[in-house]
Amino acid sequence: MYATFTIDYWDIVQRSLRVVFRHKFLWFFGVFLAGGGGSIGNWGEEISTEGRHWITTHVQLLTLLIVCAVILWFALVIIGLISKGALISGISESDQGRQITFGGQWSVGVKNALKILGITLLSLVMVMVVLMALAIPIIIPLAAGKVGIVIAVVIGAVLFFPFIAFLFALAFTITYAEREVVLRGVDVFAGLHAGWEMTKRYTGKSLMMWLVSLLSSMMFAVGLGLALLMLAIPFVLIGIANLVLGLVLGIPIALAVIFISSGAFATYEYSLWTLLYNELRADVDASSGQPVVVA
Repeated sequence: MYATFTIDYWDIVQRSLRVVFRHKFLWFFGVFLAGGGGSIGNWGEEISTEGRHWITTHVQLLTLLIVCAVILWFALVIIGLISKGALISGISESDQGRQITFGGQWSVGVKNALKILGITLLSLVMVMVVLMALAIPIIIPLAAGKVGIVIAVVIGAVLFFPFIAFLFALAFTITYAEREVVLRGVDVFAGLHAGWEMTKRYTGKSLMMWLVSLLSSMMFAVGLGLALLMLAIPFVLIGIANLVLGLVLGIPIALAVIFISSGAFATYEYSLWTLLYNELRADVDASSGQPVVVA
């Protein structure tokens, strides 16, 4: 039976904000970890004759663009992996009052990039295995026709909630595992094991921090939206007189605001979870009588 202890979530929020504004260079790493994503548009079922002709006459250019896109994607993935370790370490060090530098945190990120990648790949494998396991009881009834479709829908609805619970548990496990490998220097499997143990032991506290993070995200989205609206006013006025000039001036500034603010907010979110992890880890070590080990 574990002894209970309390978490001051407001204190973690305040400390996270101090880290964000004390070391603004951490925003660089945050930019590569900011939430994002897009949707694939509907390009239609056929490519026009002119389009096919253009493609066949510009094969080399298209090949070059594809290669550049792949290289850019690969570079962003690598920097993202480095940024995770750099942010986690920098946040933890800063919260403890230690001096941090961009180069020092970059080195920590490089050192732990492969471990972070290992956690990511193993997590993807787990998701795929669970998805396949859940798909089997849904697909089998489909062979029974219309009745089977109804049965498959019912089974899918029943399995939806356990799957969501699994995703939450996996997300918390990954969050703690990444901090285990960076801050304690353990290997990938030990990190995932420790992350899972912390998730089981502190499920309620993890869910509470998720709510804090969710509320913070909503406030950030509203604030950013209002800031962009206010920022847009002078460029709209310019656009009335000269549309091209309004767009040329306004779009780059809007993108800069979005990137910088998103980097700052990602740093804040990583701070929330890193500081929570430190408190939970301290409780684990105190309960087991083991000293805190920081890599």
